[in-house]
Amino acid sequence: MSVSDKAKTRIGDVMEKEFPIVDKDETLYHAVKVMEKYGYDRVVVVEEGRLVGVATKKDILMKLGTERTRRTTPSRMHISSFMTPNPITITPEKTIGEAAKTMVSREISSLPVVEGNELVGLVTKTTIAKLLVDLDVPVREVMTTSPIAVKLTDRVLHVRQLILNEGLTFIPVIDEEGRVLGSISIDEVADALFAFHDIVPEKHRKERIQHLLVSDVMRLRPPKASATDPLGEVIKDMLKRRYRGAIIVDDEGRPIGVVTLTDITEYMATLA
Repeated sequence: MSVSDKAKTRIGDVMEKEFPIVDKDETLYHAVKVMEKYGYDRVVVVEEGRLVGVATKKDILMKLGTERTRRTTPSRMHISSFMTPNPITITPEKTIGEAAKTMVSREISSLPVVEGNELVGLVTKTTIAKLLVDLDVPVREVMTTSPIAVKLTDRVLHVRQLILNEGLTFIPVIDEEGRVLGSISIDEVADALFAFHDIVPEKHRKERIQHLLVSDVMRLRPPKASATDPLGEVIKDMLKRRYRGAIIVDDEGRPIGVVTLTDITEYMATLA
């Protein structure tokens, strides 16, 4: 089945039906623990069972580390302060292609699925990627070339700024010769900032956060591929190992590109 055919898949047939939901009055600490339990990078937020927002790891990354949050802890902050209110939604009768186009045009990474006034599911970029695991087009047709990379000694706050300013979600970590050592993503940065605020006393945070380095939080042995490898095989590896992306390397192990869940969603949207 071609990508354009897959794009016609009905949302109701592939949407996630089990996903984390929290009340808007719950704490950030509780919401993150619910994310961990479900293995998700987001929670859907409700008030008396009614959809009111979505909070993601990126939202956490964006707001933690600021002057306003430096003086408090995750157990004293409400998830309502981190969520995006009144999220864009989609209905079960719409198609995955329409979902992909909406995510790309609105620069969002998920859509709650509603039927009438009832929350019935969730569609994410991972949902879209799962449909393309049998695709045999070469990765080079989808990857982002000349990726930004960071080094072991770069500060986590520097990576946070790259994510926010450049719209990155997944970044190669390289050695002095430019070869891949690992990766760092929204997840690792958000988790590090959460743990930092949970553990480090307020009076020490301003100083100590400057010493939090990429080497402290990066993941080793990320998915890697060559530019000619089938996209579907790369997606399988990403999903199995729960990475946001894969690093495309040359014969010497240097990154020449990355393919991320965002790239895959954009590919689906283009061919829908």
